[in-house]
Amino acid sequence: MAGVRERLVFDTEGGTVRDGSRRYLLMRPDVLMGMFARLDPRTCAAALHAFTASAGQHGGASLAAYFASVGEDADALLVATAAAAADLGWGRWSFAREGDRLRLVVMDSPFAHGFVAASGGAAPEPVCAPICGLLAAAAKLVLGGAAAGDPAKGAIEACELACAASGGSRCEFVASRRSPEAMTLPQPPEA
Repeated sequence: MAGVRERLVFDTEGGTVRDGSRRYLLMRPDVLMGMFARLDPRTCAAALHAFTASAGQHGGASLAAYFASVGEDADALLVATAAAAADLGWGRWSFAREGDRLRLVVMDSPFAHGFVAASGGAAPEPVCAPICGLLAAAAKLVLGGAAAGDPAKGAIEACELACAASGGSRCEFVASRRSPEAMTLPQPPEA
């Protein structure tokens, strides 16, 4: 399967960028995330929540197409997703499957970078909402669950555990059937 970068069609006459029927938008991350930086904390949290849901729904449709194109091979989907993220400027993604969990580490998230660049400071809360939404959508395909056609497995939830916009060196996410509040990062071994 060709990477997203190879499939993108830049129609300068029509003013569009497309991958088949899916339209893309090239935008500076500080322009997008500057909107969130200007919102009061409560409104910002609600807007980021909506951004997560939208990315999960609409980006999930792209992931479903990738999943079908790789013969519903979960590992191939994760490889294709990480490659597509890099092609589209969404940072360097690294997935790890841990039983009923899917972890994601993102280096150089454009959302974290854009928030810090636009606000001139650190974010009080994680801001990589669309990545969280895409992780949830990927986990539904990889781990199964209610949205993947098996209601007995329950719904998949995802959360951002650490965000580079809050001062870290990377963004870390986890998706699972358990409540995100119960999820924690593994502790480093004692020296």
